[in-house]
Amino acid sequence: MSLLAPWFLFVALAITLPLWLHRLQTQSAVRRPFSSTMLLESTEKQVHVKKKLKYRVLLSMRVAMLLLLALILAKPIWTKTAPAFSESAATHVVLIDTSASMLRAGVFDRAVEAARNAIDSIPNGSLIQVVNADSRIHVAGELSADKAVHRSALATIEAGATRLDFGEAMGAIDTFAENLPPPVILHFVSDFQDSGMPIRFADLAATNIAELITHRVAVDARFNWRVEYARATAAVVDIGVIGSGEIAGRASVGAILNNRLVEQRDLVETGRSVHRFSGLQLEPGDNRLTVSIAAADDLAIDNEWYQVIEDTPPAPIPLITANRGRRAAMYLETALQADPRSNYRIEFMPVSETDFRTLSRYRWAVIDDLGSIGSELEAVIVSFIENGGNLLAFAGQGRAAAEQLPVSRHRVRATAVSANENEFLTIGQIDTGHPVLSDIEGWHSVNITRNIAVDVEDGDQVLIRLENATPFLIERRLGRGRILLLTSGLDNEWNDLPIRPVFVSFVVESARYLSGVGDTTKSFTTGDALPLSLIGGASGQVVDPQGNTVLSLVDTTREQQIRLEQPGFYEVYTPQGDYLVAVNTDPRESQAETVADETLGRWAATMGGQVERNGGPVAAREPAVRELWHALLFILALLVIGESIVGNINLKPHTEH
Repeated sequence: MSLLAPWFLFVALAITLPLWLHRLQTQSAVRRPFSSTMLLESTEKQVHVKKKLKYRVLLSMRVAMLLLLALILAKPIWTKTAPAFSESAATHVVLIDTSASMLRAGVFDRAVEAARNAIDSIPNGSLIQVVNADSRIHVAGELSADKAVHRSALATIEAGATRLDFGEAMGAIDTFAENLPPPVILHFVSDFQDSGMPIRFADLAATNIAELITHRVAVDARFNWRVEYARATAAVVDIGVIGSGEIAGRASVGAILNNRLVEQRDLVETGRSVHRFSGLQLEPGDNRLTVSIAAADDLAIDNEWYQVIEDTPPAPIPLITANRGRRAAMYLETALQADPRSNYRIEFMPVSETDFRTLSRYRWAVIDDLGSIGSELEAVIVSFIENGGNLLAFAGQGRAAAEQLPVSRHRVRATAVSANENEFLTIGQIDTGHPVLSDIEGWHSVNITRNIAVDVEDGDQVLIRLENATPFLIERRLGRGRILLLTSGLDNEWNDLPIRPVFVSFVVESARYLSGVGDTTKSFTTGDALPLSLIGGASGQVVDPQGNTVLSLVDTTREQQIRLEQPGFYEVYTPQGDYLVAVNTDPRESQAETVADETLGRWAATMGGQVERNGGPVAAREPAVRELWHALLFILALLVIGESIVGNINLKPHTEH
């Protein structure tokens, strides 16, 4: 055992404090009654206080606490020599970094050469496995001892556009090594970019890797331009550009909108610069903005930036109603128009005039009065919800006397709940953690005179309750969709919600929540996964920037995610509509700083074994290290609790009987 910070052992000198305190003992003179001291001569008497240790158990515990604290601060470690293995009997894994940073001029060619030299240096007859790593681990060829096969496999490996996190890579290769014949020696060929290091150094450790041999690929210090961001507002776009190193040749930046060049400017300043391009002429829907730097620099993949600029017309909201002229429609339209964030329009679906087979085209719908829904229409709406559609429904008064509400199928507990005459109910409890209600204020100003009381069942989430605890807003899942049910009306007769300011926020947030607008992301980084929920769930199609179909209609029947491995625009087709997804290279891949040699040495020391070469152990190999302060801290906590208990027993005042 050894100590990482031995100087902290001087904290142990603090044990003199409890030793001194436990020897202090004050004595009080015994007072006895006496008639008078007037005739007595005063004198000084020497009082000698005998000091001795008191409460020895308590003293021992306090001394032990201070000693443990000093030992914890000194950080003791336990070193254990790992078992030695013969290199000729080991399995060798040659891993090549194929992240975007390896695309720097000449770097990947040097990496392939380093991997070839590593294969040649492996003893003949040893098993070899070649893999490459970016955002995932890819196996190139099969496990064998044939070096010629593995040299050929190197020719099939190419650097990609994704990022490599060394911590994630080591976790994946450690799992992969479980199925390989032990011991496993890992040859890691990389530029060892510092931005690839994990936050926790412990993530680099691997229990199934006996030895790590690093092969650093030299990176020339050259000049590099990269696009940092593009921010579009109205007809203007601001483009951030970063230049590092020494300028080499001319460079320019251009903005391309929907395959048409907007403007192009020369780049003359190093460091950060912002360039504003105006005069953007957007088309309805999703627009493709490509920012491109023309320069002969070190890394070309970060010279382009892709962004989707939306100019989307208002999305239709089907309003299922029995009366197009009712005030409910007016309230909804007014609320949607009052909030500048909303981009919706009401599309009327009269109950008696609409072919509701078209309902599947929409993400969500509104019913202003559930009482107006007949059994046939109810079956259509339930099927719409079960297949992923969403619904905002108001109970209304059409079925106030029914035993069960249509569509939501809540059992009605009473015909109607009303306040006393000339009185009203107010809002009591609000679930502010729900996305619809998290940013809304003003509910307590709403007055309710009547609402339909329903029984809440398992799986229901009551979002708002009245002051008498009656549910007012309920969310219920039905199949793959959900229903937001407000147990009152939308006509300003049973409540004054539609004329309160909170109604505007409620309608807009419900629209965002039920339509999934807040969940739709159109900007990703290479290596990210596109969730199935964004491509229509049960049906959809995705086309990559090269025009290849990466997800067909048949594929969506299986649960999966689309891995976005190329920068550019992905086209997504869904039953609800089509849209674009912009994918950019991770900006961390543009950072040229590399991992220090000392850090690589510490990384190699975290492996789980030791390999012998040519009959002798590897000199640079360090034994496995285990820190002990965690266990000592637990013991210290127990001592603190014990000291408190013993102190209370010994030091409590004694009463005389």
